[in-house]
Amino acid sequence: MAVEFAPIEVAGLKEALKELNTIDKKLRRKVTTDFKKIIKPVLDDAREMIPNDAPLSGMARSWKPGTSKKEIMNWMPELVDKNLKAFTSGKKARNTPFGFVQNLAVFGIRWAGPQATLFDLARKGSLGRNLTNRYGHSSRIIWRAYELNKNKVEGEVKDLAADVMRQVGRGGRI
Repeated sequence: MAVEFAPIEVAGLKEALKELNTIDKKLRRKVTTDFKKIIKPVLDDAREMIPNDAPLSGMARSWKPGTSKKEIMNWMPELVDKNLKAFTSGKKARNTPFGFVQNLAVFGIRWAGPQATLFDLARKGSLGRNLTNRYGHSSRIIWRAYELNKNKVEGEVKDLAADVMRQVGRGGRI
């Protein structure tokens, strides 16, 4: 699962990051480091919201579909928490299974893994109903943590984006 927030759109930012990477790789890595500092309060709040124990009793059990050796369930807080990360991406787009091109976020938060996806986003069926009754509607963690820090984070991300654009000579106002 990758949650992408769309309130800030800067034309050419992905290309500017790619260009910055060719000019100065250390400076490009600094952009990622700066973004991680900006988004840290969101990640901290999200980590506090993640239940220590399995959200529902069935989520504590091991479940491996078919002949797979990979766990789909078995709520282990150390694994669930480990998959919560901030990222920057220079990727322009990816192809979807139906032939559409989808733009990817430049700055984002990713909470990966089947446990995280099920807990944060399940809406339908008995699992979704039970999670909604206990923890509220989806997104139960990521969006709520973002909303708590939205005003500060958005301002700082706009400043960071403007700085990147200035560094590659494409203006600086966002």
